Amino acid sequence: MAISENVLLKKLSGHLGKQLVFKQYGDKTIVSAYPDMSRRKLSSKQKRVNIIMREANEEAQRIMADEEQRHAAQVRLDVTSNKLYTALISEYFKAIQPAGKASSGKQ
Repeated sequence: MAISENVLLKKLSGHLGKQLVFKQYGDKTIVSAYPDMSRRKLSSKQKRVNIIMREANEEAQRIMADEEQRHAAQVRLDVTSNKLYTALISEYFKAIQPAGKASSGKQ
């Protein structure tokens, strides 16, 4: 990991060719190696949330593709068009949440 105060790297964040990662901490740019996530094991809860998220994305894309359903969802959720997709994802998660579980914001 390296710390850079180079003007060219200022405000740079993201990754480059899955080899380098640029992060911002305060006024410094941190450069590190791209993490190897191949050996990471997901817990059963993480796997379940990934499946639910995939289903939520498919449902949101289906609604967004149909103009009539998109308009109805926008009215139902009372959001602007640029926030509709996120609101549909949130609605899907709330709909499948077990009835006895309190909403804590975490899945």
